[in-house]
Amino acid sequence: MKFSNAMLALDLSPSSDDLVQGMSDLKEIGIQKVTLFTVVTKDYPNGREKFDRSTYESKLSDYAAKLNDEGLDTDWILKVEKGSYAPTEILEAMGESGADFLVIGNKGHNLLADMLLGSVASEVIHRADVPLLLLRISDKPGKGEISICKNVRRNILLPIDFSKAADRAMEAFEQEELRESLVMILNVQTMPKEGEPDKLKERVDYLDRMGVKDVKSETKHGNIWIEITEYADKKDMSMILMGSQGKGYAEDIFIGSNSLRVARHTSKPLMLIPAKK
Repeated sequence: MKFSNAMLALDLSPSSDDLVQGMSDLKEIGIQKVTLFTVVTKDYPNGREKFDRSTYESKLSDYAAKLNDEGLDTDWILKVEKGSYAPTEILEAMGESGADFLVIGNKGHNLLADMLLGSVASEVIHRADVPLLLLRISDKPGKGEISICKNVRRNILLPIDFSKAADRAMEAFEQEELRESLVMILNVQTMPKEGEPDKLKERVDYLDRMGVKDVKSETKHGNIWIEITEYADKKDMSMILMGSQGKGYAEDIFIGSNSLRVARHTSKPLMLIPAKK
């Protein structure tokens, strides 16, 4: 598993400025190339005026120039397809671009959603069979002044339930840059279970053997997604990295519903690694 070639989905709203601002900070996890992707799926605006492609092209070109200046090999794709479905278009473009993972904005729960920041992000999570990095966008976007993913590898929270799907997330540390992180493996149990400390130690030992800089573990009891999001905030984690069900998988209690709930409620960058087929 590697993270050198990212596709960044944008809707060119003010929130896109914040997403682009954060990309150069992702060089610390190994990103070298970025493909900016925007899809327009309906007449603009509201079918009353002629669509002006040049406005979108100019904005994408400006973003690409900024990231190229910051040391990232950047290109862009604009797709105008009336009546198409944005999540499908995003994931198809992801495959065609050859990118390693998809970066998408996420406004979370109970906030007004732009095209790529609400229902579309949720649908992409459900459908994706590629790694995703969700970056929380402010409800007052467009400043582009403070990165939304500064020092993202500093202190990573790795929630795990000992399933194969959850363990898949540990393969992210095959990326050399991520092995420089401090990692907290968190097992959340709704009820205490026997034998779990041994299983937790096995995961710690696995990451130690991979060469991760510092690995610790902790067990909590309670509601899974609440414990994860609260732990990330209280312990000042820089990113949450966890498994997701991936395309074509039955949604189970941990990997399915809880990863989506964490995505909706956390303010932290969230990397989701889909289960293997």
